[in-house]
Amino acid sequence: MTTKIGEIKPGKVEIQGWIENLRDKKNMQFIVIRDLSGKVQVTVIKAEKPEIAEIFSHTTLESTVKITGTAVANDFVKLGGMEIIPESAEITSRAEAFPIGPESAIDQRLDYRWLDLRSPEKALIFQVETILNQAMRQYCIDHGFIEIHTPTLIGASSEGGADVFEVKYFDRKAYLIQSPQFYKQMAMAAGFERVFINTPVFRAEKSHTKQHATEFSGFDIEMSYVNSQEDVMKVQEELLAYAIGEVKNKLGDKVKELLGVDIVVPTLPFPRITVKEAYSILRDKLKISIKDGEDFSREQETALCKYMEETNGHQFFFVSEYPSKVRAFYTMAKEDEPEYSKSYDLYFKDVELTSGAQREHRPDVLKKQIEAKGIDTAPMADYINFFKNGCPPHGGFGLGLDRFLMLLLNLPSLKEAMYLFRGPDRLTP
Repeated sequence: MTTKIGEIKPGKVEIQGWIENLRDKKNMQFIVIRDLSGKVQVTVIKAEKPEIAEIFSHTTLESTVKITGTAVANDFVKLGGMEIIPESAEITSRAEAFPIGPESAIDQRLDYRWLDLRSPEKALIFQVETILNQAMRQYCIDHGFIEIHTPTLIGASSEGGADVFEVKYFDRKAYLIQSPQFYKQMAMAAGFERVFINTPVFRAEKSHTKQHATEFSGFDIEMSYVNSQEDVMKVQEELLAYAIGEVKNKLGDKVKELLGVDIVVPTLPFPRITVKEAYSILRDKLKISIKDGEDFSREQETALCKYMEETNGHQFFFVSEYPSKVRAFYTMAKEDEPEYSKSYDLYFKDVELTSGAQREHRPDVLKKQIEAKGIDTAPMADYINFFKNGCPPHGGFGLGLDRFLMLLLNLPSLKEAMYLFRGPDRLTP
């Protein structure tokens, strides 16, 4: 039975993996074999095993191989002080010359993503994602959340905007979800109280920034009986601190070794400011022009993030109570200042990571807010019906898992953080 390279112990072994390096000397060959668990050196003495030496003399790097032999300790071998003396070798798949290299541009590498992902460094990115996803699910389960699985096809735009993908659904139109917003609110009307969802999310935006994609993985939460957005913010900061802590505990050393990144577990609570305070910081502290009620530009966001990290020594911070006119129609307005909303954004490093809010659960008010946004209420009838038979006050947030991963590991763009990237110009592989 094949043994994982990272689990090799002295004695008889069978291993399988990729040929990462091969030094063919006059009398000996030194071959480095790699699988996901690690690397090991195979040492061939040509005079003793000429048939094996012949196999390796005519193979190519990144071919796959199966080797049986004896693992022995050798203090001179850098790869774990262990080498394998082979008794037999079989090339299981011969590799052609690589069309890309580490120096290739990202879009060229994406054309051959199965080769681009082959290194241990790239595999580690998705091992980290696995821990993040598992930890966030575990936090939710431990805190009374129910996991639900929602459709990705919907009969009306879930955000009310134009950035949706329209698809033909038999004899009518349907749309790919911009978020599972409607369905997780339906769960609140159903009395589930706390739900979480991990689902594909689609945005028909022709954006070519480092942080945008047309399809990404969304991790969403919705919870009942909230008094304001603050209740949602508290859950989110606890969830993220727990998830990052799990990455630190399980993969922190490996991330530091292979990616050169220190995983920093954030302290609680995260810093908080209102949008009015953010306006004041930009104008008075940073001398950047902005009017009350305006949404932030990218340059303003970057300046604000830098100021908050320098001031608080914290990589996360919340901005709450955004103007109602720049938030989605389902966001609840403040009672005393309806021009501002019970909403928030969470920033991580220099990027908006999450949007969240208390939702509007009163059907008459919700209908008015939909109309005020200039959205046709007819396609929204099923959504509004969710709230007509009693629904508790509730709120939640949506987090882009790929963006979170990109920021946590200091990756240059979402293209590196996603297994297969989808953007305005990419539908393959």
